[in-house]
Amino acid sequence: MKVRVNKLIFALIIALSFIANSCTDLTVENLNDPTLLKVFSTKQDLQNYAGGTFRTLHNAMQGYESPASAMAVGADQNTCPWGYAYVYQFSSEPRAPFVNRTDYPYIYAIQGFWEDCYDAISSVNDVLKVMENSEAEINFEDSEINLLKAWSYFVSGVAHGYLGLTFDQANVVRGDPKTDSLNFAPWQTIIDVSLELLDQAILIADGNSFTIPAEWMGEETYTNYELSALANSYAARILAYSSRNKAHNENIDWEKVLKYVSHGIQKDLSPELGDNYDFYDMFTMYSTYPGWARIDHRIINLMDPNYPSYWPQTYVWQNQRLLLWLTLNGQDPGPAESEDARLKSDFEYLQENSFPPDRGFYHFSHYRYKRYDAVFSGVWYGNAPKPSMLVWENEILKAEALIRTGNINGAVSILNDPNGARKVRGQLPDITSTNPSEVLWIIFYERDIELINTGMGISYFDMRRRDMLQRGTILHFPVPAKELQIMNYEVYTIGGTPDGENVSNGSWTGLDGITVPPGIM
Repeated sequence: MKVRVNKLIFALIIALSFIANSCTDLTVENLNDPTLLKVFSTKQDLQNYAGGTFRTLHNAMQGYESPASAMAVGADQNTCPWGYAYVYQFSSEPRAPFVNRTDYPYIYAIQGFWEDCYDAISSVNDVLKVMENSEAEINFEDSEINLLKAWSYFVSGVAHGYLGLTFDQANVVRGDPKTDSLNFAPWQTIIDVSLELLDQAILIADGNSFTIPAEWMGEETYTNYELSALANSYAARILAYSSRNKAHNENIDWEKVLKYVSHGIQKDLSPELGDNYDFYDMFTMYSTYPGWARIDHRIINLMDPNYPSYWPQTYVWQNQRLLLWLTLNGQDPGPAESEDARLKSDFEYLQENSFPPDRGFYHFSHYRYKRYDAVFSGVWYGNAPKPSMLVWENEILKAEALIRTGNINGAVSILNDPNGARKVRGQLPDITSTNPSEVLWIIFYERDIELINTGMGISYFDMRRRDMLQRGTILHFPVPAKELQIMNYEVYTIGGTPDGENVSNGSWTGLDGITVPPGIM
């Protein structure tokens, strides 16, 4: 496995600007333009540089050193007691504030992600600067210019969008000294900028013909229309998932979401993992590797309402090797049963539990996720295509947007599509209900079951926007302490009293009637 080290110049630029100007309301200086014209002397140099930016961003979102694993357990989709990437802390009950210190062992769960997002943004800004510099002597064809511009706006839009989804605030960095500021902007502003950038990418891609090389996307070439579709689907994701609570979600511009998904992807975004193209999905690997994370009972209970949504807590330890839990009263839940065929195709029942009891019974589960085992069967870090955005995600997001804009029949039609995942993979009967609340429940059921271990944070964002994250779960992360110190801002964290804006004041209730958490053991 190749290891790539990102060297982020953005933080250095900010630090130098801060020292030079000794105030906080500053613009980012364009310090490296002369160097850029020397570095990128040929179009191939610039294309190679641009081509690696989405890989940087994708690997950051799907990485070990990202918030993805913590988000999955924080949403009670996965469950895991192990100490990596803030996973144990974010799945603990009761939830704890985020530890935002440079010396904290798991600070990398947000620090690396922050840096990689700005690494990608800085790189595509460099590309745009070279393209727009009148002194550049690179002879581009019109199609090459349009490709690089659409691509750069696309990557910057996605990167800004995920910063807005993940953090309470961030910097807007468009590479324009007139607009870029050292001041942090709130998450809503970052989301708005993200959509503006993606709209620019869509506009250029829709109006011009070009082809994106396969190595940029991890095996598959993309036409200009396919890039536009991908940008539309990312824009829909970012807009719909941005809500911090149910009230925010209901006030989203769902007509705009519907417009995006109506022009969204027709093929899965599924880069080939491994050393051929340097795309990796360590989030999925650690979420499915034997002995690591398992699937939370909340998910199994959705497929089998008679199955406990929360691990029974009347267990005793029977031996010192920690191999098997037995109950005092024969209450081990055993295997589940479901009319949804995905229970057998995607989930593996394991009789034994190997998690340490002193970290909480609530971590325990009989199930692990096996759907993508073939991706990691040849090489432990994967060597086959692995989806990070499914067409079905776009379709069920379209179904949600249809309901929220008054078209219940259109939503039901998508869910009953004989070629859709609900029918093909789930083998479930047609929906006959036209009750919006019931159909919305089915839509989120599909999201919970079908989208596991695809894109970073989907389950977390979904639970967040429905007020269903466990009470006390933080709704976004603080700016990493290192960045605050560079800019001479006070280091802060997020936690404390649940307020529905920064910390969840909601919860979720299983189909068995248990409101989680029922108690701490």
